[in-house]
Amino acid sequence: MIGRTRGQGANMRFLFGSVFFFFVIIVTIGLFAYYSLYKYWNKPGNKGFSYEISFASSFEGRAYTLYLNDSLLYAGSPVDTDTVLRLNRFAEDNALLVVEQATDRVSIMQIPSRGKIELQLKDGNVTTYIK
Repeated sequence: MIGRTRGQGANMRFLFGSVFFFFVIIVTIGLFAYYSLYKYWNKPGNKGFSYEISFASSFEGRAYTLYLNDSLLYAGSPVDTDTVLRLNRFAEDNALLVVEQATDRVSIMQIPSRGKIELQLKDGNVTTYIK
């Protein structure tokens, strides 16, 4: 018997079908892994966005507390205008709360996704200047 028998042909079809199914499963797992890692790599917090918050000269001698969203950033009076806070962005939308410690006056500002922000004090109100 030189040719293939009926059983050998069925075994070859089963082998090729199993190998094809195996490759389909591997490609599917690879696609799911790629998409999950792609979403992780492209999170906004992972791009290195950062803020630099500085104080204008009008803040000297006054005590303030700064909050970014609900996190305390700074408490006290700025030593001089060279006081700069550098921090990474950790949320999509961030609000900066500035509280004057003497009067408990609150100023709330929406800040951009990145940039240098200078806090200025005009007529008792805190304003931001985006550089």
